[in-house]
Amino acid sequence: MDKKIELSVEGILATNKKTTTKDLHLIFKCDKFETEITTKSHRLDGKKILSSKYEEMYQSIQGTRCVGKKIGYVNGELQYFPAIQDAKGKWVADTEQQSIPKDQVSKVIMDLSSGMVAKKDTNRGIWFSKLVAHEVMNNWLIEETYNIFSTENSDSCLRIYDYLMETKQIGVYRFNPYGTTYNGFMFPQRVNGGHFRLLLSLARTRIDKPEVAPTMVIANAQVRAKERERLDKIGIMSAIEEV
Repeated sequence: MDKKIELSVEGILATNKKTTTKDLHLIFKCDKFETEITTKSHRLDGKKILSSKYEEMYQSIQGTRCVGKKIGYVNGELQYFPAIQDAKGKWVADTEQQSIPKDQVSKVIMDLSSGMVAKKDTNRGIWFSKLVAHEVMNNWLIEETYNIFSTENSDSCLRIYDYLMETKQIGVYRFNPYGTTYNGFMFPQRVNGGHFRLLLSLARTRIDKPEVAPTMVIANAQVRAKERERLDKIGIMSAIEEV
């Protein structure tokens, strides 16, 4: 069924420049109802979400945490030193100690929940994983989108497009374009004039978890909706005698 749906946002005002939460006056219109809601907006940052679970750092082959620092005039030469924490808790280079040769330093990732440390996967390329329902992509925070096309092999791309359209699925890939690994979701897009695209959206973190950002409770919202409906049905009354 073709429904007319209109969504608009008006009067976005930052309550505080130092916070990412903003007041947002939301208007929604469809064929069943119209509503205006005073809400708040919260920008989802994939890097910040991941930083609460994983920490990237440099580590020597002996297991010493390192920080790179340029030493010398003008641009300087990048050298790695054992890391120490400053008064604010930030890891900085301890230049009082002997620098560590670059060939003995690797970038690693620590799982903050388990403490496990592993070398960061920097293998560049793209690898097919599986097919999933297209709704799965709604649970992930999309950070980038690539346009996939070919002039020589457009017929093969069309086969992929037709299959994904018909089955309402998307392809899942492991994609590392420049040293950081992402989950890639490939989906079809029809374009006016008999054209089509294959798009690859990249994501690293799921957002269908309560701890990621503020949420609303369905049960509470249902109770409030029933209360509002009951008040609308009973009408209004003035406690006075009529003239």
